Amino acid sequence: MNRQPLNFLRGYRSSPFSGWVAGAVALGLLIALPAFAGMFAQFDNPERLGAMVHVTTTNGFTLRWAEKRSATNTGLDLVFIHGSPGGAGVWASQFKAPYPGASLYAYDRPGFGLSLPVGNQPHLRGQVDALMVLLARATTNRVLLVGHSYGSPIALLAALEHPDQIGGVLLIGGDVDPAQENPWFVQYFFGWRATSWLLPRALRQCNREMLSARADLVQMQTQFARLAVPVVMLHGDHDPLVPVENVAWFEQQLAALGKANLFAKIILPGVNHFIPWEHPGEVERGIRLLINMAAGPGGASDTQIRP
Repeated sequence: MNRQPLNFLRGYRSSPFSGWVAGAVALGLLIALPAFAGMFAQFDNPERLGAMVHVTTTNGFTLRWAEKRSATNTGLDLVFIHGSPGGAGVWASQFKAPYPGASLYAYDRPGFGLSLPVGNQPHLRGQVDALMVLLARATTNRVLLVGHSYGSPIALLAALEHPDQIGGVLLIGGDVDPAQENPWFVQYFFGWRATSWLLPRALRQCNREMLSARADLVQMQTQFARLAVPVVMLHGDHDPLVPVENVAWFEQQLAALGKANLFAKIILPGVNHFIPWEHPGEVERGIRLLINMAAGPGGASDTQIRP
């Protein structure tokens, strides 16, 4: 999850003055966040993708999405799901990458950019419903999902529930372990109805997602036995926002269920959370590994890949 606006406060947890420090930082955030939100918004805009941009309204959702269709149409579709906060535009590097025969799609998740609804307490379930609306509107192919941060559990839950439509998922810096979700008090403070308006819209939605994440991940864990498609986890071992321990935890969960053959991981030494735009070549490597695994026997043989 893209927690840079709020969760850098984690470093103050052990201080005896943490309450005062958090309060002072929170006051500073109130002053600075609107400016930062405006700066980040330019990178979220799907116009950066150099692709056709559409807005569709159906089944209670309004979604803004971008598509880059392949002229050769081999039946391979890649759908990119951004983190929190974020927008379709964060995938600009991936839309420039050569994936011959693949059509590419990215969208603003509900609550971000021009996508709706907003204001209600978000959950993974609602995000998966929105994703399936997009797939029904944009493609008839079985797709591979690429999720970053909070987009990762959305991708994983969709794969658990819709293996007939989703052929595999790449989780980049993804949250899967409920035990790793420990919001700060300041996040609860901004989660109250009386105070949430103090945050810009994207950060308000981000905070709501962070507060509901743990319960959603607990619920998703009960469905791991249903996994029927390959999962690749791409993670930096210096990720300060989503600990790399998520990878080992998920690997152990699948091994206990006899599903180790559906799992592969790429651990990047010295790399942080922002892999899609700082290390796009590694994202391409992860996608190609997923494509090989989704193709069946003869794909990936090594479950651990390092540079």
